[in-house]
Amino acid sequence: MAGKDRTAVGDGDSTEIQRKLLASIDSDREDLVGLCLALGNMATPHAQERPGAEYVREWLSTHGIDAWLQPITERSANVVGHLPGSGEGTSLIVDAHLDTGPALSADATEADRRIEGAWVDGDLIIGKGVINDKGQLCAFMIALRAIRRMGIRLRGDCYLAGVAFETGRPSVGDLQGIDYPGEGFGSRWLVDRGITADFALVGETSGFGIIKAECGEASIKVHVPGKRVYTPRHERTAALGPASNAFVKAAHLVIAIEEWAIAYTQRETQPFPGGQFVPRAQVVKVSGSEALGWCDIHVDVRIVPGKNPEHVRREVAQVAAALGVEAKVSVYQYSRGHVAKHAEPLVAAIEAAHRHLFGTPTPTPPAAETSMWRDVNVFNEVGIPSVCYGPPRQMEPFSGARDRAMKIDDLVAATKVYAATILNLCGVASVD
Repeated sequence: MAGKDRTAVGDGDSTEIQRKLLASIDSDREDLVGLCLALGNMATPHAQERPGAEYVREWLSTHGIDAWLQPITERSANVVGHLPGSGEGTSLIVDAHLDTGPALSADATEADRRIEGAWVDGDLIIGKGVINDKGQLCAFMIALRAIRRMGIRLRGDCYLAGVAFETGRPSVGDLQGIDYPGEGFGSRWLVDRGITADFALVGETSGFGIIKAECGEASIKVHVPGKRVYTPRHERTAALGPASNAFVKAAHLVIAIEEWAIAYTQRETQPFPGGQFVPRAQVVKVSGSEALGWCDIHVDVRIVPGKNPEHVRREVAQVAAALGVEAKVSVYQYSRGHVAKHAEPLVAAIEAAHRHLFGTPTPTPPAAETSMWRDVNVFNEVGIPSVCYGPPRQMEPFSGARDRAMKIDDLVAATKVYAATILNLCGVASVD
């Protein structure tokens, strides 16, 4: 702080600094919850994250942390905060996303609208956006504020990134352009515009496990042509030929794809150091035109790192061919999966922080968490070793997913681990 002597920090002082830092975060519990509620009740669907980014920038600036926007469109932006280091340590990006999925439709149910918000129920904080992913962003914000407030000067730089478009929808059909860029566009924008570091820690739910790898994702469209026939003149045949109703052919194909998906998951499940990939696939949308006589089946396929999506496309095409159904099968979005390389210093820093707080090693993360796509893949793809760590999800009765909640105690604990990880990895140069 201004007017105080800066004290050099040796190894013997680091434990006491960390103890004081974590104790100060305990006193920030109400601020953390209030921040989650404020940001969680702010609508920030993908492509419309700018109000949230501006809120975070103002909050960081108010607390003495340099912050700025990275505009993407008029309605979308990343926000970046920066704690400068002394220039002699390891640098780190802590990353969490602002977007919460697609905007609510006009006919959304009251339950859908409620879960888009945020509220406290006993020891739980509930809300789709808080769990994925504003709670973790708020935890990073509180962690950086606590470091700044204690007058800690890091050895390495620490950047906080609140990014857009992590859940971005891909361009397909009538949905085209920059508002539909696919997953991870905000973090790619972040890195491409110069925010880089030695490592990146992505804050997402992980059951307090360290996620060292994530699956990729392929969005596949199966276009089924048919022939429009006036209903009184419609004559059915046993075979599914070119003149068959496209919706009937698609119905048979949906069932066949479901059977393929079950076998696909069984065949592709495999372990990796630190977890297990269980790549799943399912039909997520069926659309078509009765007037033009066609039907499209959209299939979401998760793929293990290193697998060519063309191989998956061929398998789906073979499913159609085996039924005798003419279909054009194409991949319209491919997001690569990666296993983190050379991330050992970051993993060690998280492990030490977790063990200090919990007294136990980090657990194996849930397979569902390692078998999805997250921004950790963006950093690993560009050569910034990255892992994911965060609190577990909790069951609640308010949403169809039933896992849009977390314990407040767990979020506070994650904040402490994040803060201690920053100290462990970046190092402490001095304390005011």
